[in-house]
Amino acid sequence: MARLNISLTNEMAKKIQDIAESDGKTISSLVTESVNIYMKLRETGLSKDQLLKMLKFQELTKAMSAVPVPSLLLDLNINMALQASQEKTLELWAERGKVIGELLKSISPDLTELSKEIKEYSDLIPLDSVDLKVEGNNVELMLVGTGFSIGASSVTAAGMKGFLEVYGIKNLKETISEGFVKITGSI
Repeated sequence: MARLNISLTNEMAKKIQDIAESDGKTISSLVTESVNIYMKLRETGLSKDQLLKMLKFQELTKAMSAVPVPSLLLDLNINMALQASQEKTLELWAERGKVIGELLKSISPDLTELSKEIKEYSDLIPLDSVDLKVEGNNVELMLVGTGFSIGASSVTAAGMKGFLEVYGIKNLKETISEGFVKITGSI
């Protein structure tokens, strides 16, 4: 086995030693595991920053109790729910939007901050495009890839309106088409 000398700050060396002790491992095995993880990241083309974003995003989806559902199945279920009761379905999506809004507001207290977070995490969001613009008192939230039907876009719009209401946005107006939602409002 090859031996390498590495230099670490005293603080880093202490942290590694503490982690190794708490995990019941040697410092050497901990460093070897860490290097293996780094090498696997490189092989997959991911950076450390991307991995950290993915972990943070996973925490958020867990907090929302989000579950991955194939988009065609989700679209079908949405349209069936809308046929059964359009008013109740839209109401439920608006309520869920408020819950998500409260969660996001605890992370990003204002829309300008949230806009930055959306840009940072946009590659992890299962949409073709998401953009939140805040200009003066005007707010525009645009989503592309929100499903395959008008029904999917209409429930997405209801959820986004609920979400924006949490941030105090009023006079909400929607523009929807298949796979497209734009919500505008004012602060």
